Amino acid sequence: MLRCVHQLAAAANLALAISILALTLSTLRAGRRPTHIRSWLFFAAASVTLVARSGLEAVGSVRWDDASSLLEVVTIAMLAVGFVFLYGADREQLRRIENDAERDPITGLYNLRAFRSMARHRIARTGERQGRCALAIFDLDDFKAVNDTRGHQVGDQVLRLVSLGIGTNMRADDVAARYGGDEFVVLLGNCDGPEAERVLGRMSDSIQSLTAGAGNVSISAGIAVYPDCAPDLDGLIRSADGVLLQVKRDGKKAVRLALAR
Repeated sequence: MLRCVHQLAAAANLALAISILALTLSTLRAGRRPTHIRSWLFFAAASVTLVARSGLEAVGSVRWDDASSLLEVVTIAMLAVGFVFLYGADREQLRRIENDAERDPITGLYNLRAFRSMARHRIARTGERQGRCALAIFDLDDFKAVNDTRGHQVGDQVLRLVSLGIGTNMRADDVAARYGGDEFVVLLGNCDGPEAERVLGRMSDSIQSLTAGAGNVSISAGIAVYPDCAPDLDGLIRSADGVLLQVKRDGKKAVRLALAR
């Protein structure tokens, strides 16, 4: 009776080991690398120890009990580590998906939806501290001419260089997004009007320098300071956008601060 139990356990172990190996080999033969390679390696190793243990179980000899128990512990450990790696890889993949959903695919900056969520939170926190922050909206002067004369691939490259110019001059408390088309928006944390003008001036200089080989793009920008110009995000956007329109009407290529309420 005991020998029959050992043989059944050995058969179960062998079946499980064959299943794991078959799944791994099927994936590899299909020309695909397993998605979570480290977890697959540990599962494959566990299948080997299962095969070895099934052989000992089939023998059913008492003198192999210690070795069989050791293989059982090793198998469980291998499976546990494999599942830990699998769980970690899935979490990392989920983080990448979430990050991709928040980012503009061309520039790598935040998209407007993600920016609005973060900006509202930061503005509220600034209000609680009775501090100041500034919101700037700017667009690229005559960007349409770049697309029309040099093509959209060059235009996309210019947008990526612009995002680089923004990122180079951002501070720890700042967050930037592509507002749409050739427009960008930046929330400058812990920042008053004069400091915001200086930061946007540095961004403008960097953008012109970086895009020198692709049209020497300049920017026009409008800045609104919280709480001087508006009490919330939507009000800041309207205020900064209104100043930006004035800059465009007055000849472009300038950074201007909105008046306080």
